[in-house]
Amino acid sequence: MLRRTLVLSVALFLVFPAGFLRAEKFKPSSKEFSLQLSPDWIELPLPFQGVVVSYGKKGTLATFHITERKLDEIKTIEQLKWEDLFSPEFTSIDIRTQSVTVLGGEKAKFCVYALKPGEFKRTMEGKLPAKYINYVLIHQGKLFSITFKDTEEGFASTYPSFLAAIRTLRFDGGNPVLQRKPA
Repeated sequence: MLRRTLVLSVALFLVFPAGFLRAEKFKPSSKEFSLQLSPDWIELPLPFQGVVVSYGKKGTLATFHITERKLDEIKTIEQLKWEDLFSPEFTSIDIRTQSVTVLGGEKAKFCVYALKPGEFKRTMEGKLPAKYINYVLIHQGKLFSITFKDTEEGFASTYPSFLAAIRTLRFDGGNPVLQRKPA
C-alpha cells in the first residue's frame, strides 16, 4: 500500500510538474489569465491540488490542466530544466522533442513526451498508452505549467484543438470570464 501511494504521488508530480523549483503553494481562487475555448472543451472538476483549471475535449480522452505556482526566487525560462521539472521521475520520461515559443506574451518552453515502459507508466496509464505535451512559462514571478494528454492514437487529431485553445491565453490580472467561441 505504501509503495502504491508513493508511486501515485510521484505520478501526480509528473503530470503536473509545476510544483517543483522550490515553489510555494498557490490558492486557486483567482485566475490571472483567460482563455477563449471552442464549445468542444468543457471545464472539469479540479483533479489535484495545485491545478487552477482543467478541461476535457468532448468525445475524447484528451485533457489539459493548468497549474500555477509562485517561485521563491527569480528564474528565467532558460533556467528551467526538464530534469528538475519532472523530478523525481525524469528517468521515466521519453522526451521526443522540445523547443521554445511564446504563449500569453511570455517566452515559454515545451516538450512532447511519453512515459517509458515500466511501473510508473503502468500506474499512470494502465493499458492505454498516452502522449503528452507540457508548456512552462513564467509570468510576474509565477510558474505556469500547461499539460495536455491524450492517447497515442488520438493525440494527432486532438492536439490542434488544444493548440488553438492555448494560443488564446491572455494574462489580464483580474478574474477572467471564460469566453466561448461560436460553434
